[in-house]
Amino acid sequence: MIYLTEYDPAGRLQDRETEYRLGRELLQFALARDYGGPYQVVQKGYGKPYLEGTDGIDFSISHTEGLVVCGVSGRRIGVDVEHIRSFDERLMERICTEEEIAYIMAGKEEPGTREEKFFRFWTLKESFLKATGQGLSRPMRDAAFFIRAGENQRQDIMGTVSGWDFSQFRYRDRFIISICEEETNNDL
Repeated sequence: MIYLTEYDPAGRLQDRETEYRLGRELLQFALARDYGGPYQVVQKGYGKPYLEGTDGIDFSISHTEGLVVCGVSGRRIGVDVEHIRSFDERLMERICTEEEIAYIMAGKEEPGTREEKFFRFWTLKESFLKATGQGLSRPMRDAAFFIRAGENQRQDIMGTVSGWDFSQFRYRDRFIISICEEETNNDL
């Protein structure tokens, strides 16, 4: 399940404190609502935080200027949110494949299109790295995606990584939210 909350940005340092607090509040709300929590968050070293005393409950928290998102699931999960804004093309070249770059640049004449496409790829890659717990230790170009417009303004997402489900949506025309969840095992 995905939970989110907005806040009024007040400045970088204060925003970081607000984002941390709101992320933990969303997590505890979700755990209480969906799993009868509360649970203690534990982090060892630089690995992905986990919930102490739970078996099979995973979470992911992400934030950007004005929005905090929390995903909680019985499967491994990663969420990422970004505010659509301008970006440095050198960053795009570092994280995107040649095919992804061609897709992004195809809309450069339309205002905002190139930025939205870039952050669609960025958030998909980040959500995957968060779900796997690898973070930036794995190059972002390792996970490649193809995004195609589907029915009802839904995006069909295909990727080079197997074993994972991806979904993505725009929120308030300013944010892109991507969710990566481990596929369920239907062989049982």
